[in-house]
Amino acid sequence: MANEQNLVPLSTEKAREIGRKGGVASGKAKRQRKTLAQIGDMIGGLDIKSPKNRAILKQAGIEDEDMINDVGMMFRLNLKAQGGDPRAIELLSKLRGQFKEQVETTVLEPPKPLSPRKQKK
Repeated sequence: MANEQNLVPLSTEKAREIGRKGGVASGKAKRQRKTLAQIGDMIGGLDIKSPKNRAILKQAGIEDEDMINDVGMMFRLNLKAQGGDPRAIELLSKLRGQFKEQVETTVLEPPKPLSPRKQKK
């Protein structure tokens, strides 16, 4: 349990150093996430190489120039959603922009104070 007895006071310089290290680590993590997102975009835009997958998409009416990994994944996700997979349905709806996560807040009125009852004697 933390209490005043076991808290070690930090000097301003030490607190600044700790904060700087945290900021550096945060920046590194953000750069890594950005790089992974860019690689994901690059892979998603690559042509589908598998003749089997290309044949499936061609049968579904997808043109050759549209046969990229992102389209293939969307097609497979659509098949799962048609099969009734609720997670696939939700994800597909989000990706298509049909289902927006919204947080609605309602301001509640404070309860009215109770009036004292008159007591009969």
